[in-house]
Amino acid sequence: MTARFARLGLAVLVAASLALVGGCSLIPTVQGSTSLSSADTGVTEDLLLGLTRYPVADRVSAPTISGTTLDGSLLDLASLRGKVVVLNAWASWCEPCKTELPVLVAEARAADAAHPSLVEFVGLDVNDTESGAAARMVDRFDVPYPSIVDDGAKLLARIPVVPPEAIPSTVVIDRQGRVAARVIGEVKPGM
Repeated sequence: MTARFARLGLAVLVAASLALVGGCSLIPTVQGSTSLSSADTGVTEDLLLGLTRYPVADRVSAPTISGTTLDGSLLDLASLRGKVVVLNAWASWCEPCKTELPVLVAEARAADAAHPSLVEFVGLDVNDTESGAAARMVDRFDVPYPSIVDDGAKLLARIPVVPPEAIPSTVVIDRQGRVAARVIGEVKPGM
C-alpha cells in the first residue's frame, strides 16, 4: 500500500476487504483482538472490533438508500456509484456515536485530502426525535459530510448485513454498489 493510500485509514482498510485464507481459525491480530476466518465463506470477522469484511465474490448489493439530509437537500447513494461509500448509522442520543464521531470526521477529512474522488462518507441519522439535536451534533463536531434523516430506522432496516436498529454501525459500499465491510458498534481509532 502506498503512503498516499495509507492515510485513508478506516476507509481503505475496510474498503479493501481483504480475506484471510485457511480453514476456520482464531488468529490474534496486532492489536490483540481476535479474528475469525473461514475458507468456506471467505468472510473475515474481528470479533472484538465488530468488523466484518466480505470477499468480492460474496458481496451483496447495497439497498436503495435515499432521502432528505439534515440540511434539507436530497441524497441518493446510487448517485455515488463509482466511489467507495462509508455509510455510518448514528443518532444524537447515542453515546458511542458521539465517541466515534471524531474518528469518522478525521478519516473523512483524510480521505478527502488524499484522494477526493475515491471515498465519500455519508451519515444516516436514525430516530432522532428531538428537534434540532442532530444538527447541533453535526455542528458541534464539524462533520464535513451529509447525513440522511432516517426516522423510524426504515433505511437502516434495509441494509441486509446490519441488525435492525444497530446504532452505531458503519457499512462500506464498494465502487460497484456492493457491501464490502461492516462495523457493528463504535468505530475505533486505527481500525
